[in-house]
Amino acid sequence: MWLSWALSLSALILGIVAVYVYGFSKKDAYRFFYPALVLFVLFSLVPISYSVYVSFTNLKTGHLLERKDVIELFQNEKVIQPRVPVLDFQILKYPDSYLIIVDNLSASFKKGYKVVALESMTKLPPGGHKLSPAEVLEIMESHPDFEIVHPAFGAYSFFRSDKIAKVRLRYETTETGSLRDTLTGEELKEDKEEGQFKLNGESVGPGYYTFTGLQNYKELFFDPAIKFVFLKSMLWTFTWAFMSVMLTFFLGAFLAVLLNDLGGKSKFFYRMVFIIPYSIPFFISVLIFKGMLNKDFGEVNQFLNFFSVSPVPWLEQKMWARVSVLMVNLWLGFPYMLLVITGIIQSIPKSIYEASSLEGATKFQNFRFLTFPLVFRAMIPLLIGSFAFNLNNFVGIYLLTGGGPVISDASTPIGETDILISYTYRLAFEGSQGQNFALAAAVSMLIFVIVVALTLINFKVSKKLSRS
Repeated sequence: MWLSWALSLSALILGIVAVYVYGFSKKDAYRFFYPALVLFVLFSLVPISYSVYVSFTNLKTGHLLERKDVIELFQNEKVIQPRVPVLDFQILKYPDSYLIIVDNLSASFKKGYKVVALESMTKLPPGGHKLSPAEVLEIMESHPDFEIVHPAFGAYSFFRSDKIAKVRLRYETTETGSLRDTLTGEELKEDKEEGQFKLNGESVGPGYYTFTGLQNYKELFFDPAIKFVFLKSMLWTFTWAFMSVMLTFFLGAFLAVLLNDLGGKSKFFYRMVFIIPYSIPFFISVLIFKGMLNKDFGEVNQFLNFFSVSPVPWLEQKMWARVSVLMVNLWLGFPYMLLVITGIIQSIPKSIYEASSLEGATKFQNFRFLTFPLVFRAMIPLLIGSFAFNLNNFVGIYLLTGGGPVISDASTPIGETDILISYTYRLAFEGSQGQNFALAAAVSMLIFVIVVALTLINFKVSKKLSRS
């Protein structure tokens, strides 16, 4: 409901702006800017706004419907009339008619179809065939007013594909608008904070999603069971992002400096070799490594077996799983650093090295006091951006370890290598106790805040470096 209103309002505003931009505005720049604005609103602003809204609700398994839909379900729920027998039936189809067979000889069908008793099967006309359950269900859907009148119990209607029963509505609406159970005569109590109807304190039927305020955020930071899991995932997320950035940076810097000192064709050859990981699609590389790191059949353990090394549980044990994801991310990330740092090194004036050589500086001193400081200063904005990227590097984690190995005693679904984004995915789609979209949205909002903060820091640092 809220999403449909938001989309309708966005479409209306964008339509009005489009009329102004293309019909009345004399500035050509607006015409080129408008399509980007539409994409930003539809694919960024609306999803973010909806995620913010969901994070303040209880949208999860058991609370996926709106209140009016839940009430409609209650009002349409039917039950079998107590102390009234359920009758078996079957339907035979003939070229121009149907024959309904019931297990009561004196039943009659209101709508003019011929009804015979089960005992009369031997007298049935030839040429008919029994309908399958699927075909019977089709008839049930197309004849919602189907009734067979029983002389003692009155009208019967479809109950299952092979049975008819005397049914009635389970709940009725009272004068005050509440729901009453027609079997017990008791009224359902509505818990609006929980979004649930209850009878004698017990939840009845599905609940509906409702506004719960900061409840999801309170659970993340104050619920002992969830807080432990959330903070554990957050700590590993920052560790993973920091280690990924540092490892790729230092390896890329080392190789860039090493290759810069080479001459001739060897420099070109080695640079081409080291760029190969960057040319292979990310997800393909991760899946290849997943096979190579398999404990029983992977090439890595088979190679180690030549040296009588026991199979390493690369993806099954906490420490080795974390080493694996960092190692694979290092393989995938260092070519980017190598390319950028190579360009930075080549842009450094040769004159400063000539001046240092006159002072008797060694190659190591040149690297320590000249090359590295200049490279690191230029790389700071890219390192911050790379850190933000790795905070949300879902593919690198999920395709390799699936977030595992699983923490079995955790209150919510999580693994030892789950970062916040993969933890959010588990909450939303893989929970053993159902899907918790609201809690997942709350986690995603915290990720959003972290990334926004890093982006602002990046802008500030870049601006400061450009001035200096």
